[in-house]
Amino acid sequence: MVNSLSLRRRSAVLTAATLVAGLMSVATAPPVTAAPPVTAADLNGDFDSTAVGTVPAGWSVTGETGDVTVQDVQGTVDRSLRLRDTSTSAPVTARTSFGSTASTVVAGFRLRAAQTSATIGVHLDGAGGHDVTVAMGTDGHLYTYNGTEYVDLGTYTPGRWYDIRVVADPSSGTADLYIDGSRRARRLSFRTADKTLDALQAGISTPSTGTAWLDDVRTTTESGPQGWSYLGQVGPRPALQIGASELLVGAETLDRDYTSYPAFSPYLGKLGATGVRLQGGWAKTEKTKGVYDWTWLDRIVDDARAQGLKPWIQLSYGNGIYSGGGGSGLGGQLPSSDEALKAWDAWVQAMVNRYKDRVTEWEVWNEPNLAGIPAANYTDFYIRTAALARAAQPGAVVFGQEAGIDVTYAQNFLTLLSQKGGSGLLGGISYHPYNADPDDAWTYQQVAKLKTLVDQYAPGAVIRQGENGAPSTSGSFGALGDTDWTELSQSKWFLRRVLNDLGRNVSTSVFSISDLNYPGKVNTKGLLRTGTDKSVRYAKPSFYAVQALASVFDSTLEPLLGYRWSAAPATALTVQAFANRTSGRQVVGVWSATGKPTETNDRTPTDFTFTGGDFSYPVYVDLRTGAIYDIPAANWSAQNGTYTFKGIPVYDSPVLIADRSTIKF
Repeated sequence: MVNSLSLRRRSAVLTAATLVAGLMSVATAPPVTAAPPVTAADLNGDFDSTAVGTVPAGWSVTGETGDVTVQDVQGTVDRSLRLRDTSTSAPVTARTSFGSTASTVVAGFRLRAAQTSATIGVHLDGAGGHDVTVAMGTDGHLYTYNGTEYVDLGTYTPGRWYDIRVVADPSSGTADLYIDGSRRARRLSFRTADKTLDALQAGISTPSTGTAWLDDVRTTTESGPQGWSYLGQVGPRPALQIGASELLVGAETLDRDYTSYPAFSPYLGKLGATGVRLQGGWAKTEKTKGVYDWTWLDRIVDDARAQGLKPWIQLSYGNGIYSGGGGSGLGGQLPSSDEALKAWDAWVQAMVNRYKDRVTEWEVWNEPNLAGIPAANYTDFYIRTAALARAAQPGAVVFGQEAGIDVTYAQNFLTLLSQKGGSGLLGGISYHPYNADPDDAWTYQQVAKLKTLVDQYAPGAVIRQGENGAPSTSGSFGALGDTDWTELSQSKWFLRRVLNDLGRNVSTSVFSISDLNYPGKVNTKGLLRTGTDKSVRYAKPSFYAVQALASVFDSTLEPLLGYRWSAAPATALTVQAFANRTSGRQVVGVWSATGKPTETNDRTPTDFTFTGGDFSYPVYVDLRTGAIYDIPAANWSAQNGTYTFKGIPVYDSPVLIADRSTIKF
């Protein structure tokens, strides 16, 4: 007896086969509406600036009935490419050619179906037809192919956008597929024998009628080391699987509703960071004097913990319902009146008591030096707050805080803290070192000074990089917004900052999980691009870059301070080395440290010598793309613990020379 599930699967396969036949037949046919090809590097379509009712530049469309045009998306301020098929005798398709390439193609797009009664497919094509497919079937299931084999990816919901990413490597004829930040299939075999890719095509199949929407189409080509075997992609691991690491992610401004937790929550644990910075939001919690509504924060703390992240809560800002209640946003002043300070005390006690079974790390105020708060005033306020936290939770770790790395401010704070007998209350100091060059020597000179001061005045306390990021666009609000940035340079910046910190044994936080929508302006430092309604449009390349880094640099690795190395050519390079705590096998990150990250990926073949190395099977990993390559035997040698690597492609984004045992596929 055949059950209904089997019938659905069989139907889906037959429908999918029809889709393939229908769309393959038009893959090489003259299009009804043609447009010149664009390069993969230039294909970046959000369609928002395209006139409604037109075919976007660079796209060709077909269809006997129905249409493919840019349309406003109802209920939003967004425009997308709408495919509408009203015929059961021919498909409707939209196709853009980016030129034939043998390099790895990374394609990102958003896809939405208006119904579950049509078969909708998006494909990466070569000369032989559809090489990689992701589709929505008439049985309500997403699916793909491994060669000719149908692969079920679970159900989909009509009217919901899906954030899809395909990494397709022609040299190996394989692809990895991601949906909403999660890898759903790996090493899928191409459907043809193609060794090049040249186009992206979307369509609704011949027997179906219906409507689909396509948006945020982005394709790039990524060249690997010539002649080196492609082994696959770094396997992303969620926070629950990683367990512990020194990597945190920022989820700030939820207290002021500049981001939406329900929107970015589905991506939070998938990133792989094991801690999350939150702002406690006195003004959001106490809107009526003496009445606390913890509903908003309860949901966030519990969900983050369920996803494997340890919350770190900042006790801030002020509250305007009290006279002298302090500022309730960036640059806000401390509470000052007797009434406000008593209310602050009550809120801190209530906060710590409520979450002490779930939260152990706290931070007092945000960037007091940026707000012009004298160190003496901040010290008194810190002692007041930390003492309350420790009374409610004796094991609480309470951080002091400052903007930048203000050594003078920190020294004044630590000196006064010691004089007032409060050094024992200090669990650490967090700093926010915004600069365009994540390898800036001055920055880490200041970090070293800060650590020396903390060790002197509060032995046992730590330092933490508590908030740092780079925008992904020009004109972003906030720090570094006066400099030009793209999603490429943002990705490089994050990787360099985090590895510089981890290599110095400093825990570090990525700012931020999501773009921040301030009134009338956007801070684009997020790993996720959002719309004006704070919904997530897609995971940026920086999300996947940090996701790959998080997968590798967990608590099983320790930094190797003072690692001995040399390189030729002896250009400006950064090298950060790590070893597995059990096996001793090593991971060495290298990159060109030539200032602010560039918008090019030109690589320089570089020879390295590592004294005291430890590798059994070394591989080359480009953290930005996640690509893993075999290092040929001719390119490395070892003698008495000295390892030599020749012709390693190096650029201004971290690549790893790593023992294969340290990399998760």
